[in-house]
Amino acid sequence: MAGFPKKERQRIIDEYLAATGRNMFHPADFIDWLKDQPEHEAYEWFYGMEDEHAARQWRIQLARQMASGLRIVVKHTEPTQQKINLVVREYPAFVSPASNRKNGGGYEAFDPDNDQAQQELRRQAAVGLASWLNRYRGCAENIGVDVSSIEDIAEILRGKKENAA
Repeated sequence: MAGFPKKERQRIIDEYLAATGRNMFHPADFIDWLKDQPEHEAYEWFYGMEDEHAARQWRIQLARQMASGLRIVVKHTEPTQQKINLVVREYPAFVSPASNRKNGGGYEAFDPDNDQAQQELRRQAAVGLASWLNRYRGCAENIGVDVSSIEDIAEILRGKKENAA
């Protein structure tokens, strides 16, 4: 929810649970409750558009989910003396550039030979790894897993550290 930072979303849900006496958040129940709360700060977010527009936005999200995670496989052959090294790399079939998301975004076919596309994918990879670390570092370290290599990879992808390989 772009309109509400994480702390505010947490507060809204906590207040909803306290107001309803529930101890578990069910999205459908929250929406039903919110429908009768036009003064609530989150009301406009969910009910501030016509149903036709909301249905279109929902369908657009479904289309994004449909494209999400699709992969392409690129095979590069690198001749070395009398042997041929075959390198197989897997990439997403489509990428949603962050710079275009505020304008409605969209997915673009990923071209592995395009430096800008590679740079955008590396940036998104670094963000994803940082997000993973923020969420799962504690449980990994709790069982003795050293996550420093993941931190290093994120820094390399951001371009803030040289790749030792």
